[in-house]
Amino acid sequence: MTDQNKASQLVQEGLALWGKDELELAAQKTEEAIALADKGSWAVPDYHGQLAGIYAQAGQNDKARIHYEQALCLQLQAGEIEGGITIITSRYFLSMHLLEMNLANEALDALQPALQAAPTHWLNCNGHAHILHSLGRCAEAKQAAQLAIEHAPSVEKAEQLAENLKAVLSEV
Repeated sequence: MTDQNKASQLVQEGLALWGKDELELAAQKTEEAIALADKGSWAVPDYHGQLAGIYAQAGQNDKARIHYEQALCLQLQAGEIEGGITIITSRYFLSMHLLEMNLANEALDALQPALQAAPTHWLNCNGHAHILHSLGRCAEAKQAAQLAIEHAPSVEKAEQLAENLKAVLSEV
């Protein structure tokens, strides 16, 4: 039986617990929210994304991966398009998680559709730079890093990216 109001309340509780670093309880509340939610609700992919983040922070990488992938799958099923910010963001988080798991080739595969749809979006370029750098493809990584900075939405974001990508940019 679905109860979207209760699911929404539980996911908010999970978010608050996550903010307090109470990861086990945060995951439990968010799992309960997913179980109660209307499976067709626009919010369910976000619930999976939240749960993925909680699991990732808790070091439960395999569980996190499942929920990052589930969030992306549900967004695509709901009609979100490659190149749209929702999918770009989901692919970025999935790919960065795979990179954290030392699965750089899989990270590149996960990011590739977003890169093809929006090759100069700063978030795609940022992720691409990190992945290419981890693969030892330094010249390509540096190009991607420069594109990320060039296409940043603000001067402040460009400065943050430059700092974040310092190691990539310093490679030859």
